[in-house]
Formats: sequence, structure tokens, C-alpha cells
Amino acid sequence: MAIIDRNNRQQCRMGTKMNAVTAQRTSQMGDEQKPAFWGLSEWAAGACNFSPSAYRRSEDAFLDITACMIAGMNDVSTVSVVDAVAEGSLGQCFAFGASCGMSGPWAALINGTAAHALDFDDNFAPAFTHATAVLAPALLSLVNDRKVGGTALIDAFIVGLELQGRIGRLMQPAHYARGWHSTSTIGAIGTAGACARLLGATPDQVLAAMSAASSMAAGSKLQFGSMMKPIHAGLAAKNAVLAARFAMAGISANDDPLAGDWGFAALTGAGDIGAEVMIDSLGETLEIETSGLLAKRFPCCGAIHRSVDALELLRREPGFLLEAVERIETSLPEMARRNLRFDSPADELEARFSGTYCMARMLADGGLELKHFTPESVRDERIAAWLPRIRLIAYDNALMVDGANFQATTRVYLKDGGVMEAAVSHPKGSPENPLNEDDLLAKFQTCCAWSGHAAAAEPLFKLARALGAAIDVGEVMAGVERTLRSQ
Repeated sequence: MAIIDRNNRQQCRMGTKMNAVTAQRTSQMGDEQKPAFWGLSEWAAGACNFSPSAYRRSEDAFLDITACMIAGMNDVSTVSVVDAVAEGSLGQCFAFGASCGMSGPWAALINGTAAHALDFDDNFAPAFTHATAVLAPALLSLVNDRKVGGTALIDAFIVGLELQGRIGRLMQPAHYARGWHSTSTIGAIGTAGACARLLGATPDQVLAAMSAASSMAAGSKLQFGSMMKPIHAGLAAKNAVLAARFAMAGISANDDPLAGDWGFAALTGAGDIGAEVMIDSLGETLEIETSGLLAKRFPCCGAIHRSVDALELLRREPGFLLEAVERIETSLPEMARRNLRFDSPADELEARFSGTYCMARMLADGGLELKHFTPESVRDERIAAWLPRIRLIAYDNALMVDGANFQATTRVYLKDGGVMEAAVSHPKGSPENPLNEDDLLAKFQTCCAWSGHAAAAEPLFKLARALGAAIDVGEVMAGVERTLRSQ
């Protein structure tokens, strides 16, 4: 497989620090001049030469999301989307779960759905999004009609993550607390800018792409526990691709779509925060380094991961006995508690958003795996018996440390009156407690086995790991397609 040395990457139009100065100047302009959103778009169009750690984290994100797309390719939500768009959607792009190539927007829709189908994909705290489940499918849908190198792909990903994070600064946590599914709103807008960047857009075109995406961004958390929830990620990816294509075709849009009385932030419940927050320190820090991504160890809502991690720690204590447990309580922010809507889940979709079910599985089985989210598993009488004995206690959202980062405390009350307690702020998979290469490989193998491709796990892992260094990303994805179809 052909690779490149990043020291020989193509010269960027504008370095990160130069754009930071421009952004700072933009933030100081008057109301009649270009808005803060322009500074964000100008930075996005040209920023480059990111740190080795930023590239490595991005490559890990592509590796992880490839595993998730493979695992989700046969899920009923993905299969249903493929069936729904089959007519008139043929093209050159590979779509996980489709029997033939799809046009770019439809491939992004399918792959975004597959990426998010099992809720095994990463979380991004500043934006409250499943960032990579939108970014990667959208960007990969743009690599088939022209030669795109791995460095350009990763640069666009880093830019897209930054855009999501900085829009999140303006809109969160109020937007999410109001019930908006940020993956399908902020995710679409930030990813549109990333797609435009990958297409070689000017700052004006990046701005137009994100503005157009704000006209397509939607999605309520009411869909959590339904098939539409993962489709939100697919729709965000599709809309981002379309918005970028609109901009490149010369379609203009309002140049300040987020701020103001009728701006997207005000319309969707964001707090009264100045738009300049989006460009504070722009070019000096990167969200992928300061906040990072939380890769999931369990295929369920991230709101319960800290509680499950804490229970796992308690199970490892010497002398722990299941039969000695009377009940369990776990405390977490109200915003997280509300996501865990189903204390007695009716199916596997609801079980992914059931804190009681996930805790019961860890308690009874010592793990929480893909196999635990099937219709048969959810009907397990052993688990059902534990559900009334597990309680989720909400605390004030104001105690959240930083956006979606928070501490969960789990207490196990024993029949003899004793109490065991553990608190977790940084679950396994978080930037502070990351998955290592062995962890990533194990997850990749699990995902391949789930979709019936266990024998292809090793070559698929190597292909996914090579994306960031590829001379032609399209060739790598073609290799992924050939490998999957050969099974």
C-alpha cells in the first residue's frame, strides 16, 4: 500500500497561527463588518500543519469509526436505510451494508447510520455530539471522484472537529438541555465546513456551506431508543455533504447564520453567549488536543459509562459476591439521567438508553457487550429481576465539570448493611484514560465478528489504520470494500 511522509505534505495556503491573528482581528471588528463566524470560516479554509498528537488521535478516530461502521452494517436501521434509498442513488462511493456503490450524499447517509447504529461510536464533549459518526462518513463520501491523500482527509477531520467544538461553545449546554440531538444539528453544521475544506473551498464557501447546513440541521432527543436515533447521524452527514456541494456550486447563504435574533443558536434554545466565544484562542489550541474524543468500550449511551466503569471496579474488589448485593444506586447529572429514559426497556433499542439495564448486565455478567443488546438478551429474566433494585439519582447539572464531562458515583448496598462505593470521572476510552492499540484491535475484532467478518479483522484493521498515511484514500476504501465483499 502506498504511503506518504507527512514532512512532504503539500504547502497549505495559510498556517494555523496566521489564521489565529486574522481571527482575533475579526473578533474586534464592528457590527457592520464581518461577524465572528467569518473568522471561524477563514481559519477552517486554511489551517494546517497540526501536531503529531492531533494527527494520531484523528487516525485513531477513523480506526474506531471504521470498526463501528462494520459492526453496524447489518443492523436493521442501516439495512432499512439502504432499502429506502436504493432507487436512484447509485454511484461510486462504498456504503457499508449496500450491495453496490452509492452517490456521495446517500453513501454518507448510510455510513453515518451504520456508524451510529449500535451506539458504539465516540462522544465529543464540547459539542455534545457523536462527532466522528458524522465527520468520517461525510468526508469519505468525497474521496471517490478525485485523488485525496490521507493528510488532506485528516486535516479536514481536525478542522471539522474544531468547528463542532467552537459552535458548541456558543450553543451548549442549553441547546442539548432543551432536547436537541446535537449530533444532527451542530454535527451537520461543523461537518459541512469540513467537507467544504476537503473540496478546496475558499473562506466564503466554507461559511456558505455551514450556513446552508444550518437550514437542514434538526433532530430531537425524543428519538433516543428508536431506529431514527442512528439515522440522525446519517442525515447530518448527508446534509453536510449537500451543503458543501451547494457552496461549491455557488449557492450563497446568510453570512451570520448562528448569532442574532433569528440565528440558529437563538432559535434552538442556546443561552445568551456572545458569538466571539467561537473564535477565542482560535489557532492557538485544538479541541482534539484539549478536549479529545471519548471512544466507547460499551455499545450504549455514553451517559451511563462512568457508572458502569465504577460498578466494574467494585466487582473486582476481593470478596465481592453477587448474592450479597441488596441494591445499587448511581448518581449522575440530570442531563445525563434524562438520556437514560427506559428503566424497563422493551427492546434492544431502548436497552441502549437504559441505565438500569446496563448496570444490571455489568453486575450479573461482569461485562457489557454487543451480544447483550438483542431481543433475546433484553428478555433475560435474570436481568429483569435486578432492574427494580437499581436506581439512578440525578444531581444538579451545574456540578458538571466541563460540558459533557462529569463524575458518576456508584454505591452497592449489601444485605449485611455494608456499602461499597466508587466514583469515575474519566471512563476507559476518554482522553485521560484512552484505549491503547491492543484495546482498539480488540474492539475492531469484536465489531468484525458481530457482522460476520471475523476472518477479515486483521486485514481490515490494517487498512483502516493506513487511512491517514494513504496517497489515495479512495484506494484504501476500495480495499475495505473488496475485503468485506470477499467474506
